[in-house]
Amino acid sequence: MYNNLDIIFLGGLFPKEKEEDIINNSIISVQNAANNLQWEFVKGLDENLPKPIKIINSLYIGSFPKRYKKLTIDTYKFHHALQNSHDINVGFLNLPIIKNFSRYHSLKTYFKKWALNKSGETKIVIAYAMTFTFTHILRYVKRINSNIITCLIVPDLPQYMNLTYNKKVIYTLIKNIEINLIKSDTNYIDSYVLLTEYMRDALNINVPYVVIEGISTNLFDNVNGVPEDNGIKTILYSGGLNEKYGVIKLIQAFEKLQEKNYQLIICGSGDAEAYIKKAATRDKRIIFKGLLKREEVLALQKSATVLVNPRPNNEEYTKYSFPSKNLEYLSSGIPLISYRLDGIPKEYNEYIYFINEDTEESDGLFLTMKEVLEKSDEELKEKGLRAKEFVLKEKNSANQAKKLLNMIITISEGNHRL
Repeated sequence: MYNNLDIIFLGGLFPKEKEEDIINNSIISVQNAANNLQWEFVKGLDENLPKPIKIINSLYIGSFPKRYKKLTIDTYKFHHALQNSHDINVGFLNLPIIKNFSRYHSLKTYFKKWALNKSGETKIVIAYAMTFTFTHILRYVKRINSNIITCLIVPDLPQYMNLTYNKKVIYTLIKNIEINLIKSDTNYIDSYVLLTEYMRDALNINVPYVVIEGISTNLFDNVNGVPEDNGIKTILYSGGLNEKYGVIKLIQAFEKLQEKNYQLIICGSGDAEAYIKKAATRDKRIIFKGLLKREEVLALQKSATVLVNPRPNNEEYTKYSFPSKNLEYLSSGIPLISYRLDGIPKEYNEYIYFINEDTEESDGLFLTMKEVLEKSDEELKEKGLRAKEFVLKEKNSANQAKKLLNMIITISEGNHRL
């Protein structure tokens, strides 16, 4: 079914052999969630296909000099599937604004050669993220060869990207120009992968699409860690430490819990770090770990009593968002406390402890944490394991990527009316 496909994954992931170097050169926190989700898509595609896909990569990193230490990014080859893949990371000049055009012109060289090569196979480009650079590449290859099938994975709408950035006038102006350019490029996109159904109307999509809210991970199978039987109950949050994501409300809610044997562990980086450090000073039950390697974070998740995602459901962008953190949490076997975000499908209802939103915001979070932590160890374990079983069976990389591939096959056969 999936024979004779020549697939390129256009992404901004971190090649495994370069990941530590990328993290060390990053001045701000790296896009771990985006990196992890891209690798899961690559894994899922490879699991379904008779041969590995090819990756053409342009790193998703901050700009020099404020967000990344290097002015120029090198071009180099790498292999994501032992020696059976031939992938390339394309270099660029890493300056604000200029990098978008530098990335585009560097990528064009590789895509032109590929698009003109008559291999006899169905050519497909799957691009990750609705950025000007990547939508313009889809436009470029489509104009060279209209038979190439283009697919765009949309983890975020462009107007809601970089929510934590300081929105100066020049940034807003450039962002609006970029959004208009992206809109014109959509005429050259044959299909989409969306994280939520709401995205369809927001993007006015009239071509085939599939909703894939995320991909579960089986990495926990190789992680040591179990909740300790020492009487301590641990709440863990790991991720972006920005006020917008609810981390300050989480601390305020936790401080209302009086139990001495409760502790809150927080990992990550962001604009709320100073507040978190002060909170850890006044309440010794709050432990701030800072930015950790992913393996360390996974071990902490697997050792917690409950995991929490405090992102509130109080802004428009939550309709277009399914936090990848939730799927990672659900994959751990540890129960999850979360707000009922508009972008979370109803099929997850029985697997998540949803926060009571009928009360004041911090009170709802406080009351839900209190209620969940008072449950028996057996009930918590059963809830976590059922959630893990669900996501590993239904949302694994092979199953989710198969939805994408089936859509592309339908397009290639000419049967793609909505």
